[in-house]
Amino acid sequence: MTKMKVLAAVVTYNRLELLKRCIRHLQKQTYLPDIVIINNSSTDGTEAYLQVAGINYITQENSGSSGGWHRAIAEALEKSYDYVWLMDDDGFADPEALQILLNTINDDIACVSSVVVKENNPEEFVFGLPKLNKKGNPALLRFKRKYYKLSDLFPNGNTYPFAHFFNGALINIKHVKRIGNVNTDYFIYGDEVDYYCRLRKIGKILTDFNAKHYHPDVSKRTIDDKRMYYFIRNSIVIHIKYFDNSNLRNFLVVIAALARIFKRNGPSKSLCYLFGNKKKYFYPAIKDGYLKSMVKRY
Repeated sequence: MTKMKVLAAVVTYNRLELLKRCIRHLQKQTYLPDIVIINNSSTDGTEAYLQVAGINYITQENSGSSGGWHRAIAEALEKSYDYVWLMDDDGFADPEALQILLNTINDDIACVSSVVVKENNPEEFVFGLPKLNKKGNPALLRFKRKYYKLSDLFPNGNTYPFAHFFNGALINIKHVKRIGNVNTDYFIYGDEVDYYCRLRKIGKILTDFNAKHYHPDVSKRTIDDKRMYYFIRNSIVIHIKYFDNSNLRNFLVVIAALARIFKRNGPSKSLCYLFGNKKKYFYPAIKDGYLKSMVKRY
């Protein structure tokens, strides 16, 4: 059997210690991939470390997560890899993850991803897997819209027909050649959802529960103004472009954004987006989303 060429690509920005951990776990894989680090102009010594460690890397202007993924996929295309395995710098893969994903994927599958679990509680998902409606979209009118624990789905089946991209997602380059690269206009949010929606049109998308990708719990991370803007704008664009009931989804995403700010940044900060000095991030995000304006504002 011909050995598959796999490029493990990690996008990083100013998280050197976490990046080192991610790399160590890539080097422990039972099926060893080639590695490339896409360095979005880190200023914390990342480039110097990669040089000394002899790890393949590309340093580029910080063009957000979408620019990093675009360069990673372009590298896989240029070097004729069979698969590209994409991940952020703050997570790390179980040693057998890549081998499991390769055992699952075939020509009909565009992407198979590891399940992303909390590094300190691997029975819980970092990002809840949505319950799906008959169209394969995240369901709206349900009391509980997401699965949050591995036990909710496994061992009822080994896979689930949805994936959170770019945290251990193995993508088939044959399918990439059909749909093209990541859209860099999204900058820092929604690029992974857009790519998921494009890929699912031409192939199956799966999460494999046997392949684990460990990740910090992000539920308490504060949200900055720039991320708030792109979360709302890009979500609205994607809902209109790909999903059913887009107006309801857009209403809910605005409420969800305010709720996240309330929970993570505090009540006063959420009011600032509605009535205070942060209105310039909130209302233009809604307007730009509906106008499908992808101009980089912040």
